[in-house]
Amino acid sequence: MIDAVVTSRSEDDETKEKQVRDKRRKTLVIIENTYSLLLDVEDYERRYLLSLEEERPALTDERKHKICSMYDNLRGKLPGQERPSDDHFVQIMCIRKGKRMVARILPFLSTEQAADILMITARNLPFLIKKDAQDEVLPCLLSPFSLLLYHLPSVTVTSLLQQLMNLPQSAAAPAPANPHLTAVLQSQFGLSLLLVVLSRGEDLQSSDPATEPTENNQWKEVMFMATRELLRIPQVALAKPVSIPTNLVSLFSRYVDRQKLNLLETKLQ
Repeated sequence: MIDAVVTSRSEDDETKEKQVRDKRRKTLVIIENTYSLLLDVEDYERRYLLSLEEERPALTDERKHKICSMYDNLRGKLPGQERPSDDHFVQIMCIRKGKRMVARILPFLSTEQAADILMITARNLPFLIKKDAQDEVLPCLLSPFSLLLYHLPSVTVTSLLQQLMNLPQSAAAPAPANPHLTAVLQSQFGLSLLLVVLSRGEDLQSSDPATEPTENNQWKEVMFMATRELLRIPQVALAKPVSIPTNLVSLFSRYVDRQKLNLLETKLQ
């Protein structure tokens, strides 16, 4: 007689599964509600042109309110909460329609709001890359993020680079294993975004003579760390970026000798 092995799930397992399903269902509802707001905002110009003169101020106020509502829906800030957690936004970004929706919403947000979305994405990028393995939708965010970078000050771009590469606070600190950065560099979207941030940051430093010395020094230190990490990563571990910045050579020329510069060029081509 063969004994049957009965595998029973505990109540805890069933509770956890239910929580996951409920969380996903709630996220889908938020996406649908936010998508409806997005369609209204995208239709604003047509409605504005067809409206009477006296109706236009109300239409403009309505548009502003809906844009704020879209941002609030993305961030999921709870009453009394000083700073919303990243989890709410990350859950939206785990769903294909959510990622595409965020890419369409970004151009309507204020610079501050859009920068917040970019920072959250950078902090959680390895997890988002993992969740995007089948969809491969993340690259749709590259264009709106790239445009946003041209409206950000140097100090914000420096902070973004630190978040994106998960760098230590000082170049003097030892360079431990960095699985966050490895995941970014092995992703086409991750490496492409990183190169755009590096390119924009270096442009800001070289084109703005009024940059504060402390900001300039901070950027240089971050660039030294970024260059060190890129040199350390084997070429076979790097993804192929969507595009290469036109200032790629000059990007690193201030931080490495000619031999290392040639190596970086070869790696990133």
